[in-house]
Amino acid sequence: MKKSFTPRDIKSLDSTKELVYTIASRFGDKPLYYYIENKEQKTYTYNDHKKTFDAFGTALFELGLNGKAVSLCSDQHPYWVASFLSVIAAGGVIVPLDRELMPDQLAGFINITESEAVILSSRELKLLSDQLASLATVRHIIVIGPYEIPEGVNDDRLVRFDTLVEKGRVLIENGDTRFLEYERDNKDLACILFTSGTTGTSKGVMLSEYNLLFSVVQCSRMVEIEDTDTFVSVLPIHHTFALTTNHLAMSYIGGTALMNDSLKHTFKNINDMKPSCLILVPLFLETMDKKIWDGIKKQDKEKQVRRLMSMSNGMRKAGIDMRKTLFAKILNSFGGNLKQIVVGGAPLDPEIIRDFDAFGVTVVEGYGITECCPLISVNPFEWRKFGSAGLVADGLEAKIDDPNEFDEGEIIVRGGNVFMGYYKNPQATKEAFTEDGWFKTGDIGKIDKDNFVYITGRKKNVIIASNGKNVYPEELEEYLNKCDIIKESAVIGRKTDDGIVITALIYPDKDVIGDMDEKELYEKIFSEINLINKGLPTFKHITAIEIRDKEFEKTTTRKIKRFLLK
Repeated sequence: MKKSFTPRDIKSLDSTKELVYTIASRFGDKPLYYYIENKEQKTYTYNDHKKTFDAFGTALFELGLNGKAVSLCSDQHPYWVASFLSVIAAGGVIVPLDRELMPDQLAGFINITESEAVILSSRELKLLSDQLASLATVRHIIVIGPYEIPEGVNDDRLVRFDTLVEKGRVLIENGDTRFLEYERDNKDLACILFTSGTTGTSKGVMLSEYNLLFSVVQCSRMVEIEDTDTFVSVLPIHHTFALTTNHLAMSYIGGTALMNDSLKHTFKNINDMKPSCLILVPLFLETMDKKIWDGIKKQDKEKQVRRLMSMSNGMRKAGIDMRKTLFAKILNSFGGNLKQIVVGGAPLDPEIIRDFDAFGVTVVEGYGITECCPLISVNPFEWRKFGSAGLVADGLEAKIDDPNEFDEGEIIVRGGNVFMGYYKNPQATKEAFTEDGWFKTGDIGKIDKDNFVYITGRKKNVIIASNGKNVYPEELEEYLNKCDIIKESAVIGRKTDDGIVITALIYPDKDVIGDMDEKELYEKIFSEINLINKGLPTFKHITAIEIRDKEFEKTTTRKIKRFLLK
């Protein structure tokens, strides 16, 4: 294995137009995406992408949406990517939103950003049907794909995405060059990405066009994928990890992806697409690993496979690689062409990396944060260090702030991908940076002599679930503390053999519980938590409680000392 790495020579980008036009000229009618609509697989080429981008951008000007905020909440669809880029290229601010948010939360974010349009798929339109009247600043509701107007919805703001694209094409044919000739300042605000939480606790990460494109080029230089590589895009598209790597950087290199239409179809789609590369969070890889070993154990062949792995590893040291032959059945279960997997979002068990390596699939870990669009570090395919979050990304500086005797401290970074600040939150923005302009990641770690990052702890309160999703304790505590029976609460992630368990530590209000016995108290608190869980996405569900008999220890400012709770 190599002991050095030189980032690839990939041209920098100045605008989303340059990205779209460059890839169209290079790859033309090559498929950019395969996607499934009305149970039928369709093809969307690099040329289709440019045409949609230009037409929708032109329609934005016609609607007076150029330079305006536009919210985007849809399932995976090529139009999601095209509209994301078009809004930015038209001088606007795109606000991608999580499909798993509750309707009132979606409406809250749309209103906070004063979005003048919202782009939805039919599911989200139905989800928001009772909230549409509250979207006071929204002038246009643009729906991707076929849809039926939900019963009781009578809104003259509704328009199909396809209708606007056709309108834009006609305008261009008739000489409309407003979008085509427009140039924006790439250092201006272009995107707001909200951290997980309610509208009260969430932070809006402000990114410029420059930030986004810097990270796209960064990923392209650090991760050795080629224009022959194929993917299945599994992760939620609004997340910066998926958006930057599996869509924007993938397109810049010239790859092709199948857009996964449903989590339950993931493995079928992987089998159908036969991808050479996947970009995943640990939960997916853990599921794949478990599926492999469950199949092996069912055939009572675990010892035999372990021996083959050991023998194969020994042969590779002698320069003989037989993995494709020895483990063909395992590789075929994932299409037969899988060579590489990039994992981010949460720590991964090194044993899983070793398993896949033995079978013939190279797995690398990376580290990122939304505020960095998201890439901070990644292990190059040809130079991996197990246990490391990777080599500091090209063009980014990283160092340890105030290291202890073990050279550990908070990881701080600066570079072209570091965000502009938090939306309408100057105090949080100020606190996020050192006095000399380094961004404080909130993660504790160390950096070795080769510039590889090792994360040893998390300074922030955020709980990283096994699927890579962020769970913010403050959001859940906000709900818990509204319950009469609960006087104080703190939410933490307990590490168990089954993964991270979201656990509520509860100090009950003794005036309310009176002489309630322990069993009754647990049942009462769980009934309250079940009501809270019903209004939350599954990954945020509180599944365990621990009842305290005394108050939490607090600081002088009456904040709970969270570091004592672990």
